[in-house]
Amino acid sequence: MTAEVRRYLVFLYAVSTLWLVCGCNGSGDAHGYAADVEWFLAQHEDLKSDYFVGKFGVDSHPSGWDHGAYLRAYVDMYEATHDIRILRSLNELLRIVADGNDALTGRIDDRTGTALPGWGTKEYDYGPNGGERYSDMLTNALYAYPLAAFARIVYERPYLRAEFGADADRYYQMVRELYQVQAPFVRDARSPYRDGTEGMYFAYPENYYEEREDLSGVEAPINITVIIAEPLVELYRASVAAGQANEEYRSTVEKVGHYIWQNMRLETTEAGDAYLVWYYWPADIHPETRRMEDPTHGARVAEFAVSLYDAGLRSRWTEENLRYLANTFTCGIAIGGNEFANYIDGTGGIYASDAATLYEWLELQRYSYTSSKGTIKQILTSAMEAEGEDETYNLAVFAKFVRYGDD
Repeated sequence: MTAEVRRYLVFLYAVSTLWLVCGCNGSGDAHGYAADVEWFLAQHEDLKSDYFVGKFGVDSHPSGWDHGAYLRAYVDMYEATHDIRILRSLNELLRIVADGNDALTGRIDDRTGTALPGWGTKEYDYGPNGGERYSDMLTNALYAYPLAAFARIVYERPYLRAEFGADADRYYQMVRELYQVQAPFVRDARSPYRDGTEGMYFAYPENYYEEREDLSGVEAPINITVIIAEPLVELYRASVAAGQANEEYRSTVEKVGHYIWQNMRLETTEAGDAYLVWYYWPADIHPETRRMEDPTHGARVAEFAVSLYDAGLRSRWTEENLRYLANTFTCGIAIGGNEFANYIDGTGGIYASDAATLYEWLELQRYSYTSSKGTIKQILTSAMEAEGEDETYNLAVFAKFVRYGDD
């Protein structure tokens, strides 16, 4: 290698490094995201004031659905734009969440009489007589996901460690402790797969009452299992990035993926499009009131399946099966005329909520080109426009369109 060639290679390395630093730490200009980032960041102070300040570390702690969705929006926007200001804003909110952890504030979980790691709430009608405060793993997972995702983002990008490393370590350990102490998953050894792999699912813990119903030991709805499992995908990826892959996390989420697949079946439209359907409850729960999954909870299954696939984890969630799952939206949920059904198989009447509430299905946009009905983005955008809405419906919807809408 001549000196001239060496100088040229050094120049190329310097240019590529500068592009990486500027693209990942800049102001959203690297890929034409500047306007998107500015709109997103302009919502931050109001969001922080309305949803986070004063909402944690107190008994009126919220259920987590909206809060978790907004935190996840920051993850989506950062992954799309790599603008460091978004990561800083997310960290500002995550510090509020982390400081409100029951293990730090001493707030008691009424079911166990102890202060458990997590974020207990009275939002639902907990307890045999109602009015109790539970550290429910569903709510916990809605906050665990962005905490774990933040750690994973920092661990995967060494140039972020100087600014965010201490917080990333704190969040990683906080989520680890949550899953160590609460241990939410149980094995499904009743129907092992041909490869011998068992499934795993979330079962309600002992002495667990919701709306006066004793759910102790009951196999939870499928969407709850995947919501609780998804933070472990992020923890696994973080552990890999840190050089110490946690095989327990990997095994758990793969077995959850197998369990979810076990509860699904393929349907075929008259046009020959294959798509997946499944019940809201596992097939052997509440057979007398068995009903199909609905579109909003079904989107959480879609998010989990994409997370598994993107993490490169072994499961039934191949690219082909993700196409079938994308077709669930285009061939099952979408029933024409900018309308959606109440159930994912196209039954149950007309979906009454705004079309934008189905935005989480956009994670499957890249797999939705095989359907004869059009893509998820095309169908969703058309329905939103018919209702007078656009991507700025709210911060979470906007971020999902930015990250996945162009796939």
